Amino acid sequence: MLHAEAYKHDEKARLHESLPNLAKGIGARSKRKDITLDSYIISATPYDDLRKKYDDGTWDRAKFADAHILFLERSEEYDYIERIFTEQLTRRCT
Repeated sequence: MLHAEAYKHDEKARLHESLPNLAKGIGARSKRKDITLDSYIISATPYDDLRKKYDDGTWDRAKFADAHILFLERSEEYDYIERIFTEQLTRRCT
């Protein structure tokens, strides 16, 4: 992630934005309503290192998480696996 382009130019980082529409198209063609697609990037680069260099240098953990970029960290304060499961379960229940 340290060498990634700015978010708005990084197709890999923005993949999660296009997958829901792709899932709708697949669902329409297959006549199924239970198709969902999503993606996350799990950065091996620690947050404190990446936040200073990524995009314009102003991203906080919340902005990274909203962009589906999570960090390979697990603690009481931050758990990337919990974030993924919580988001996915919330989407399935709505």
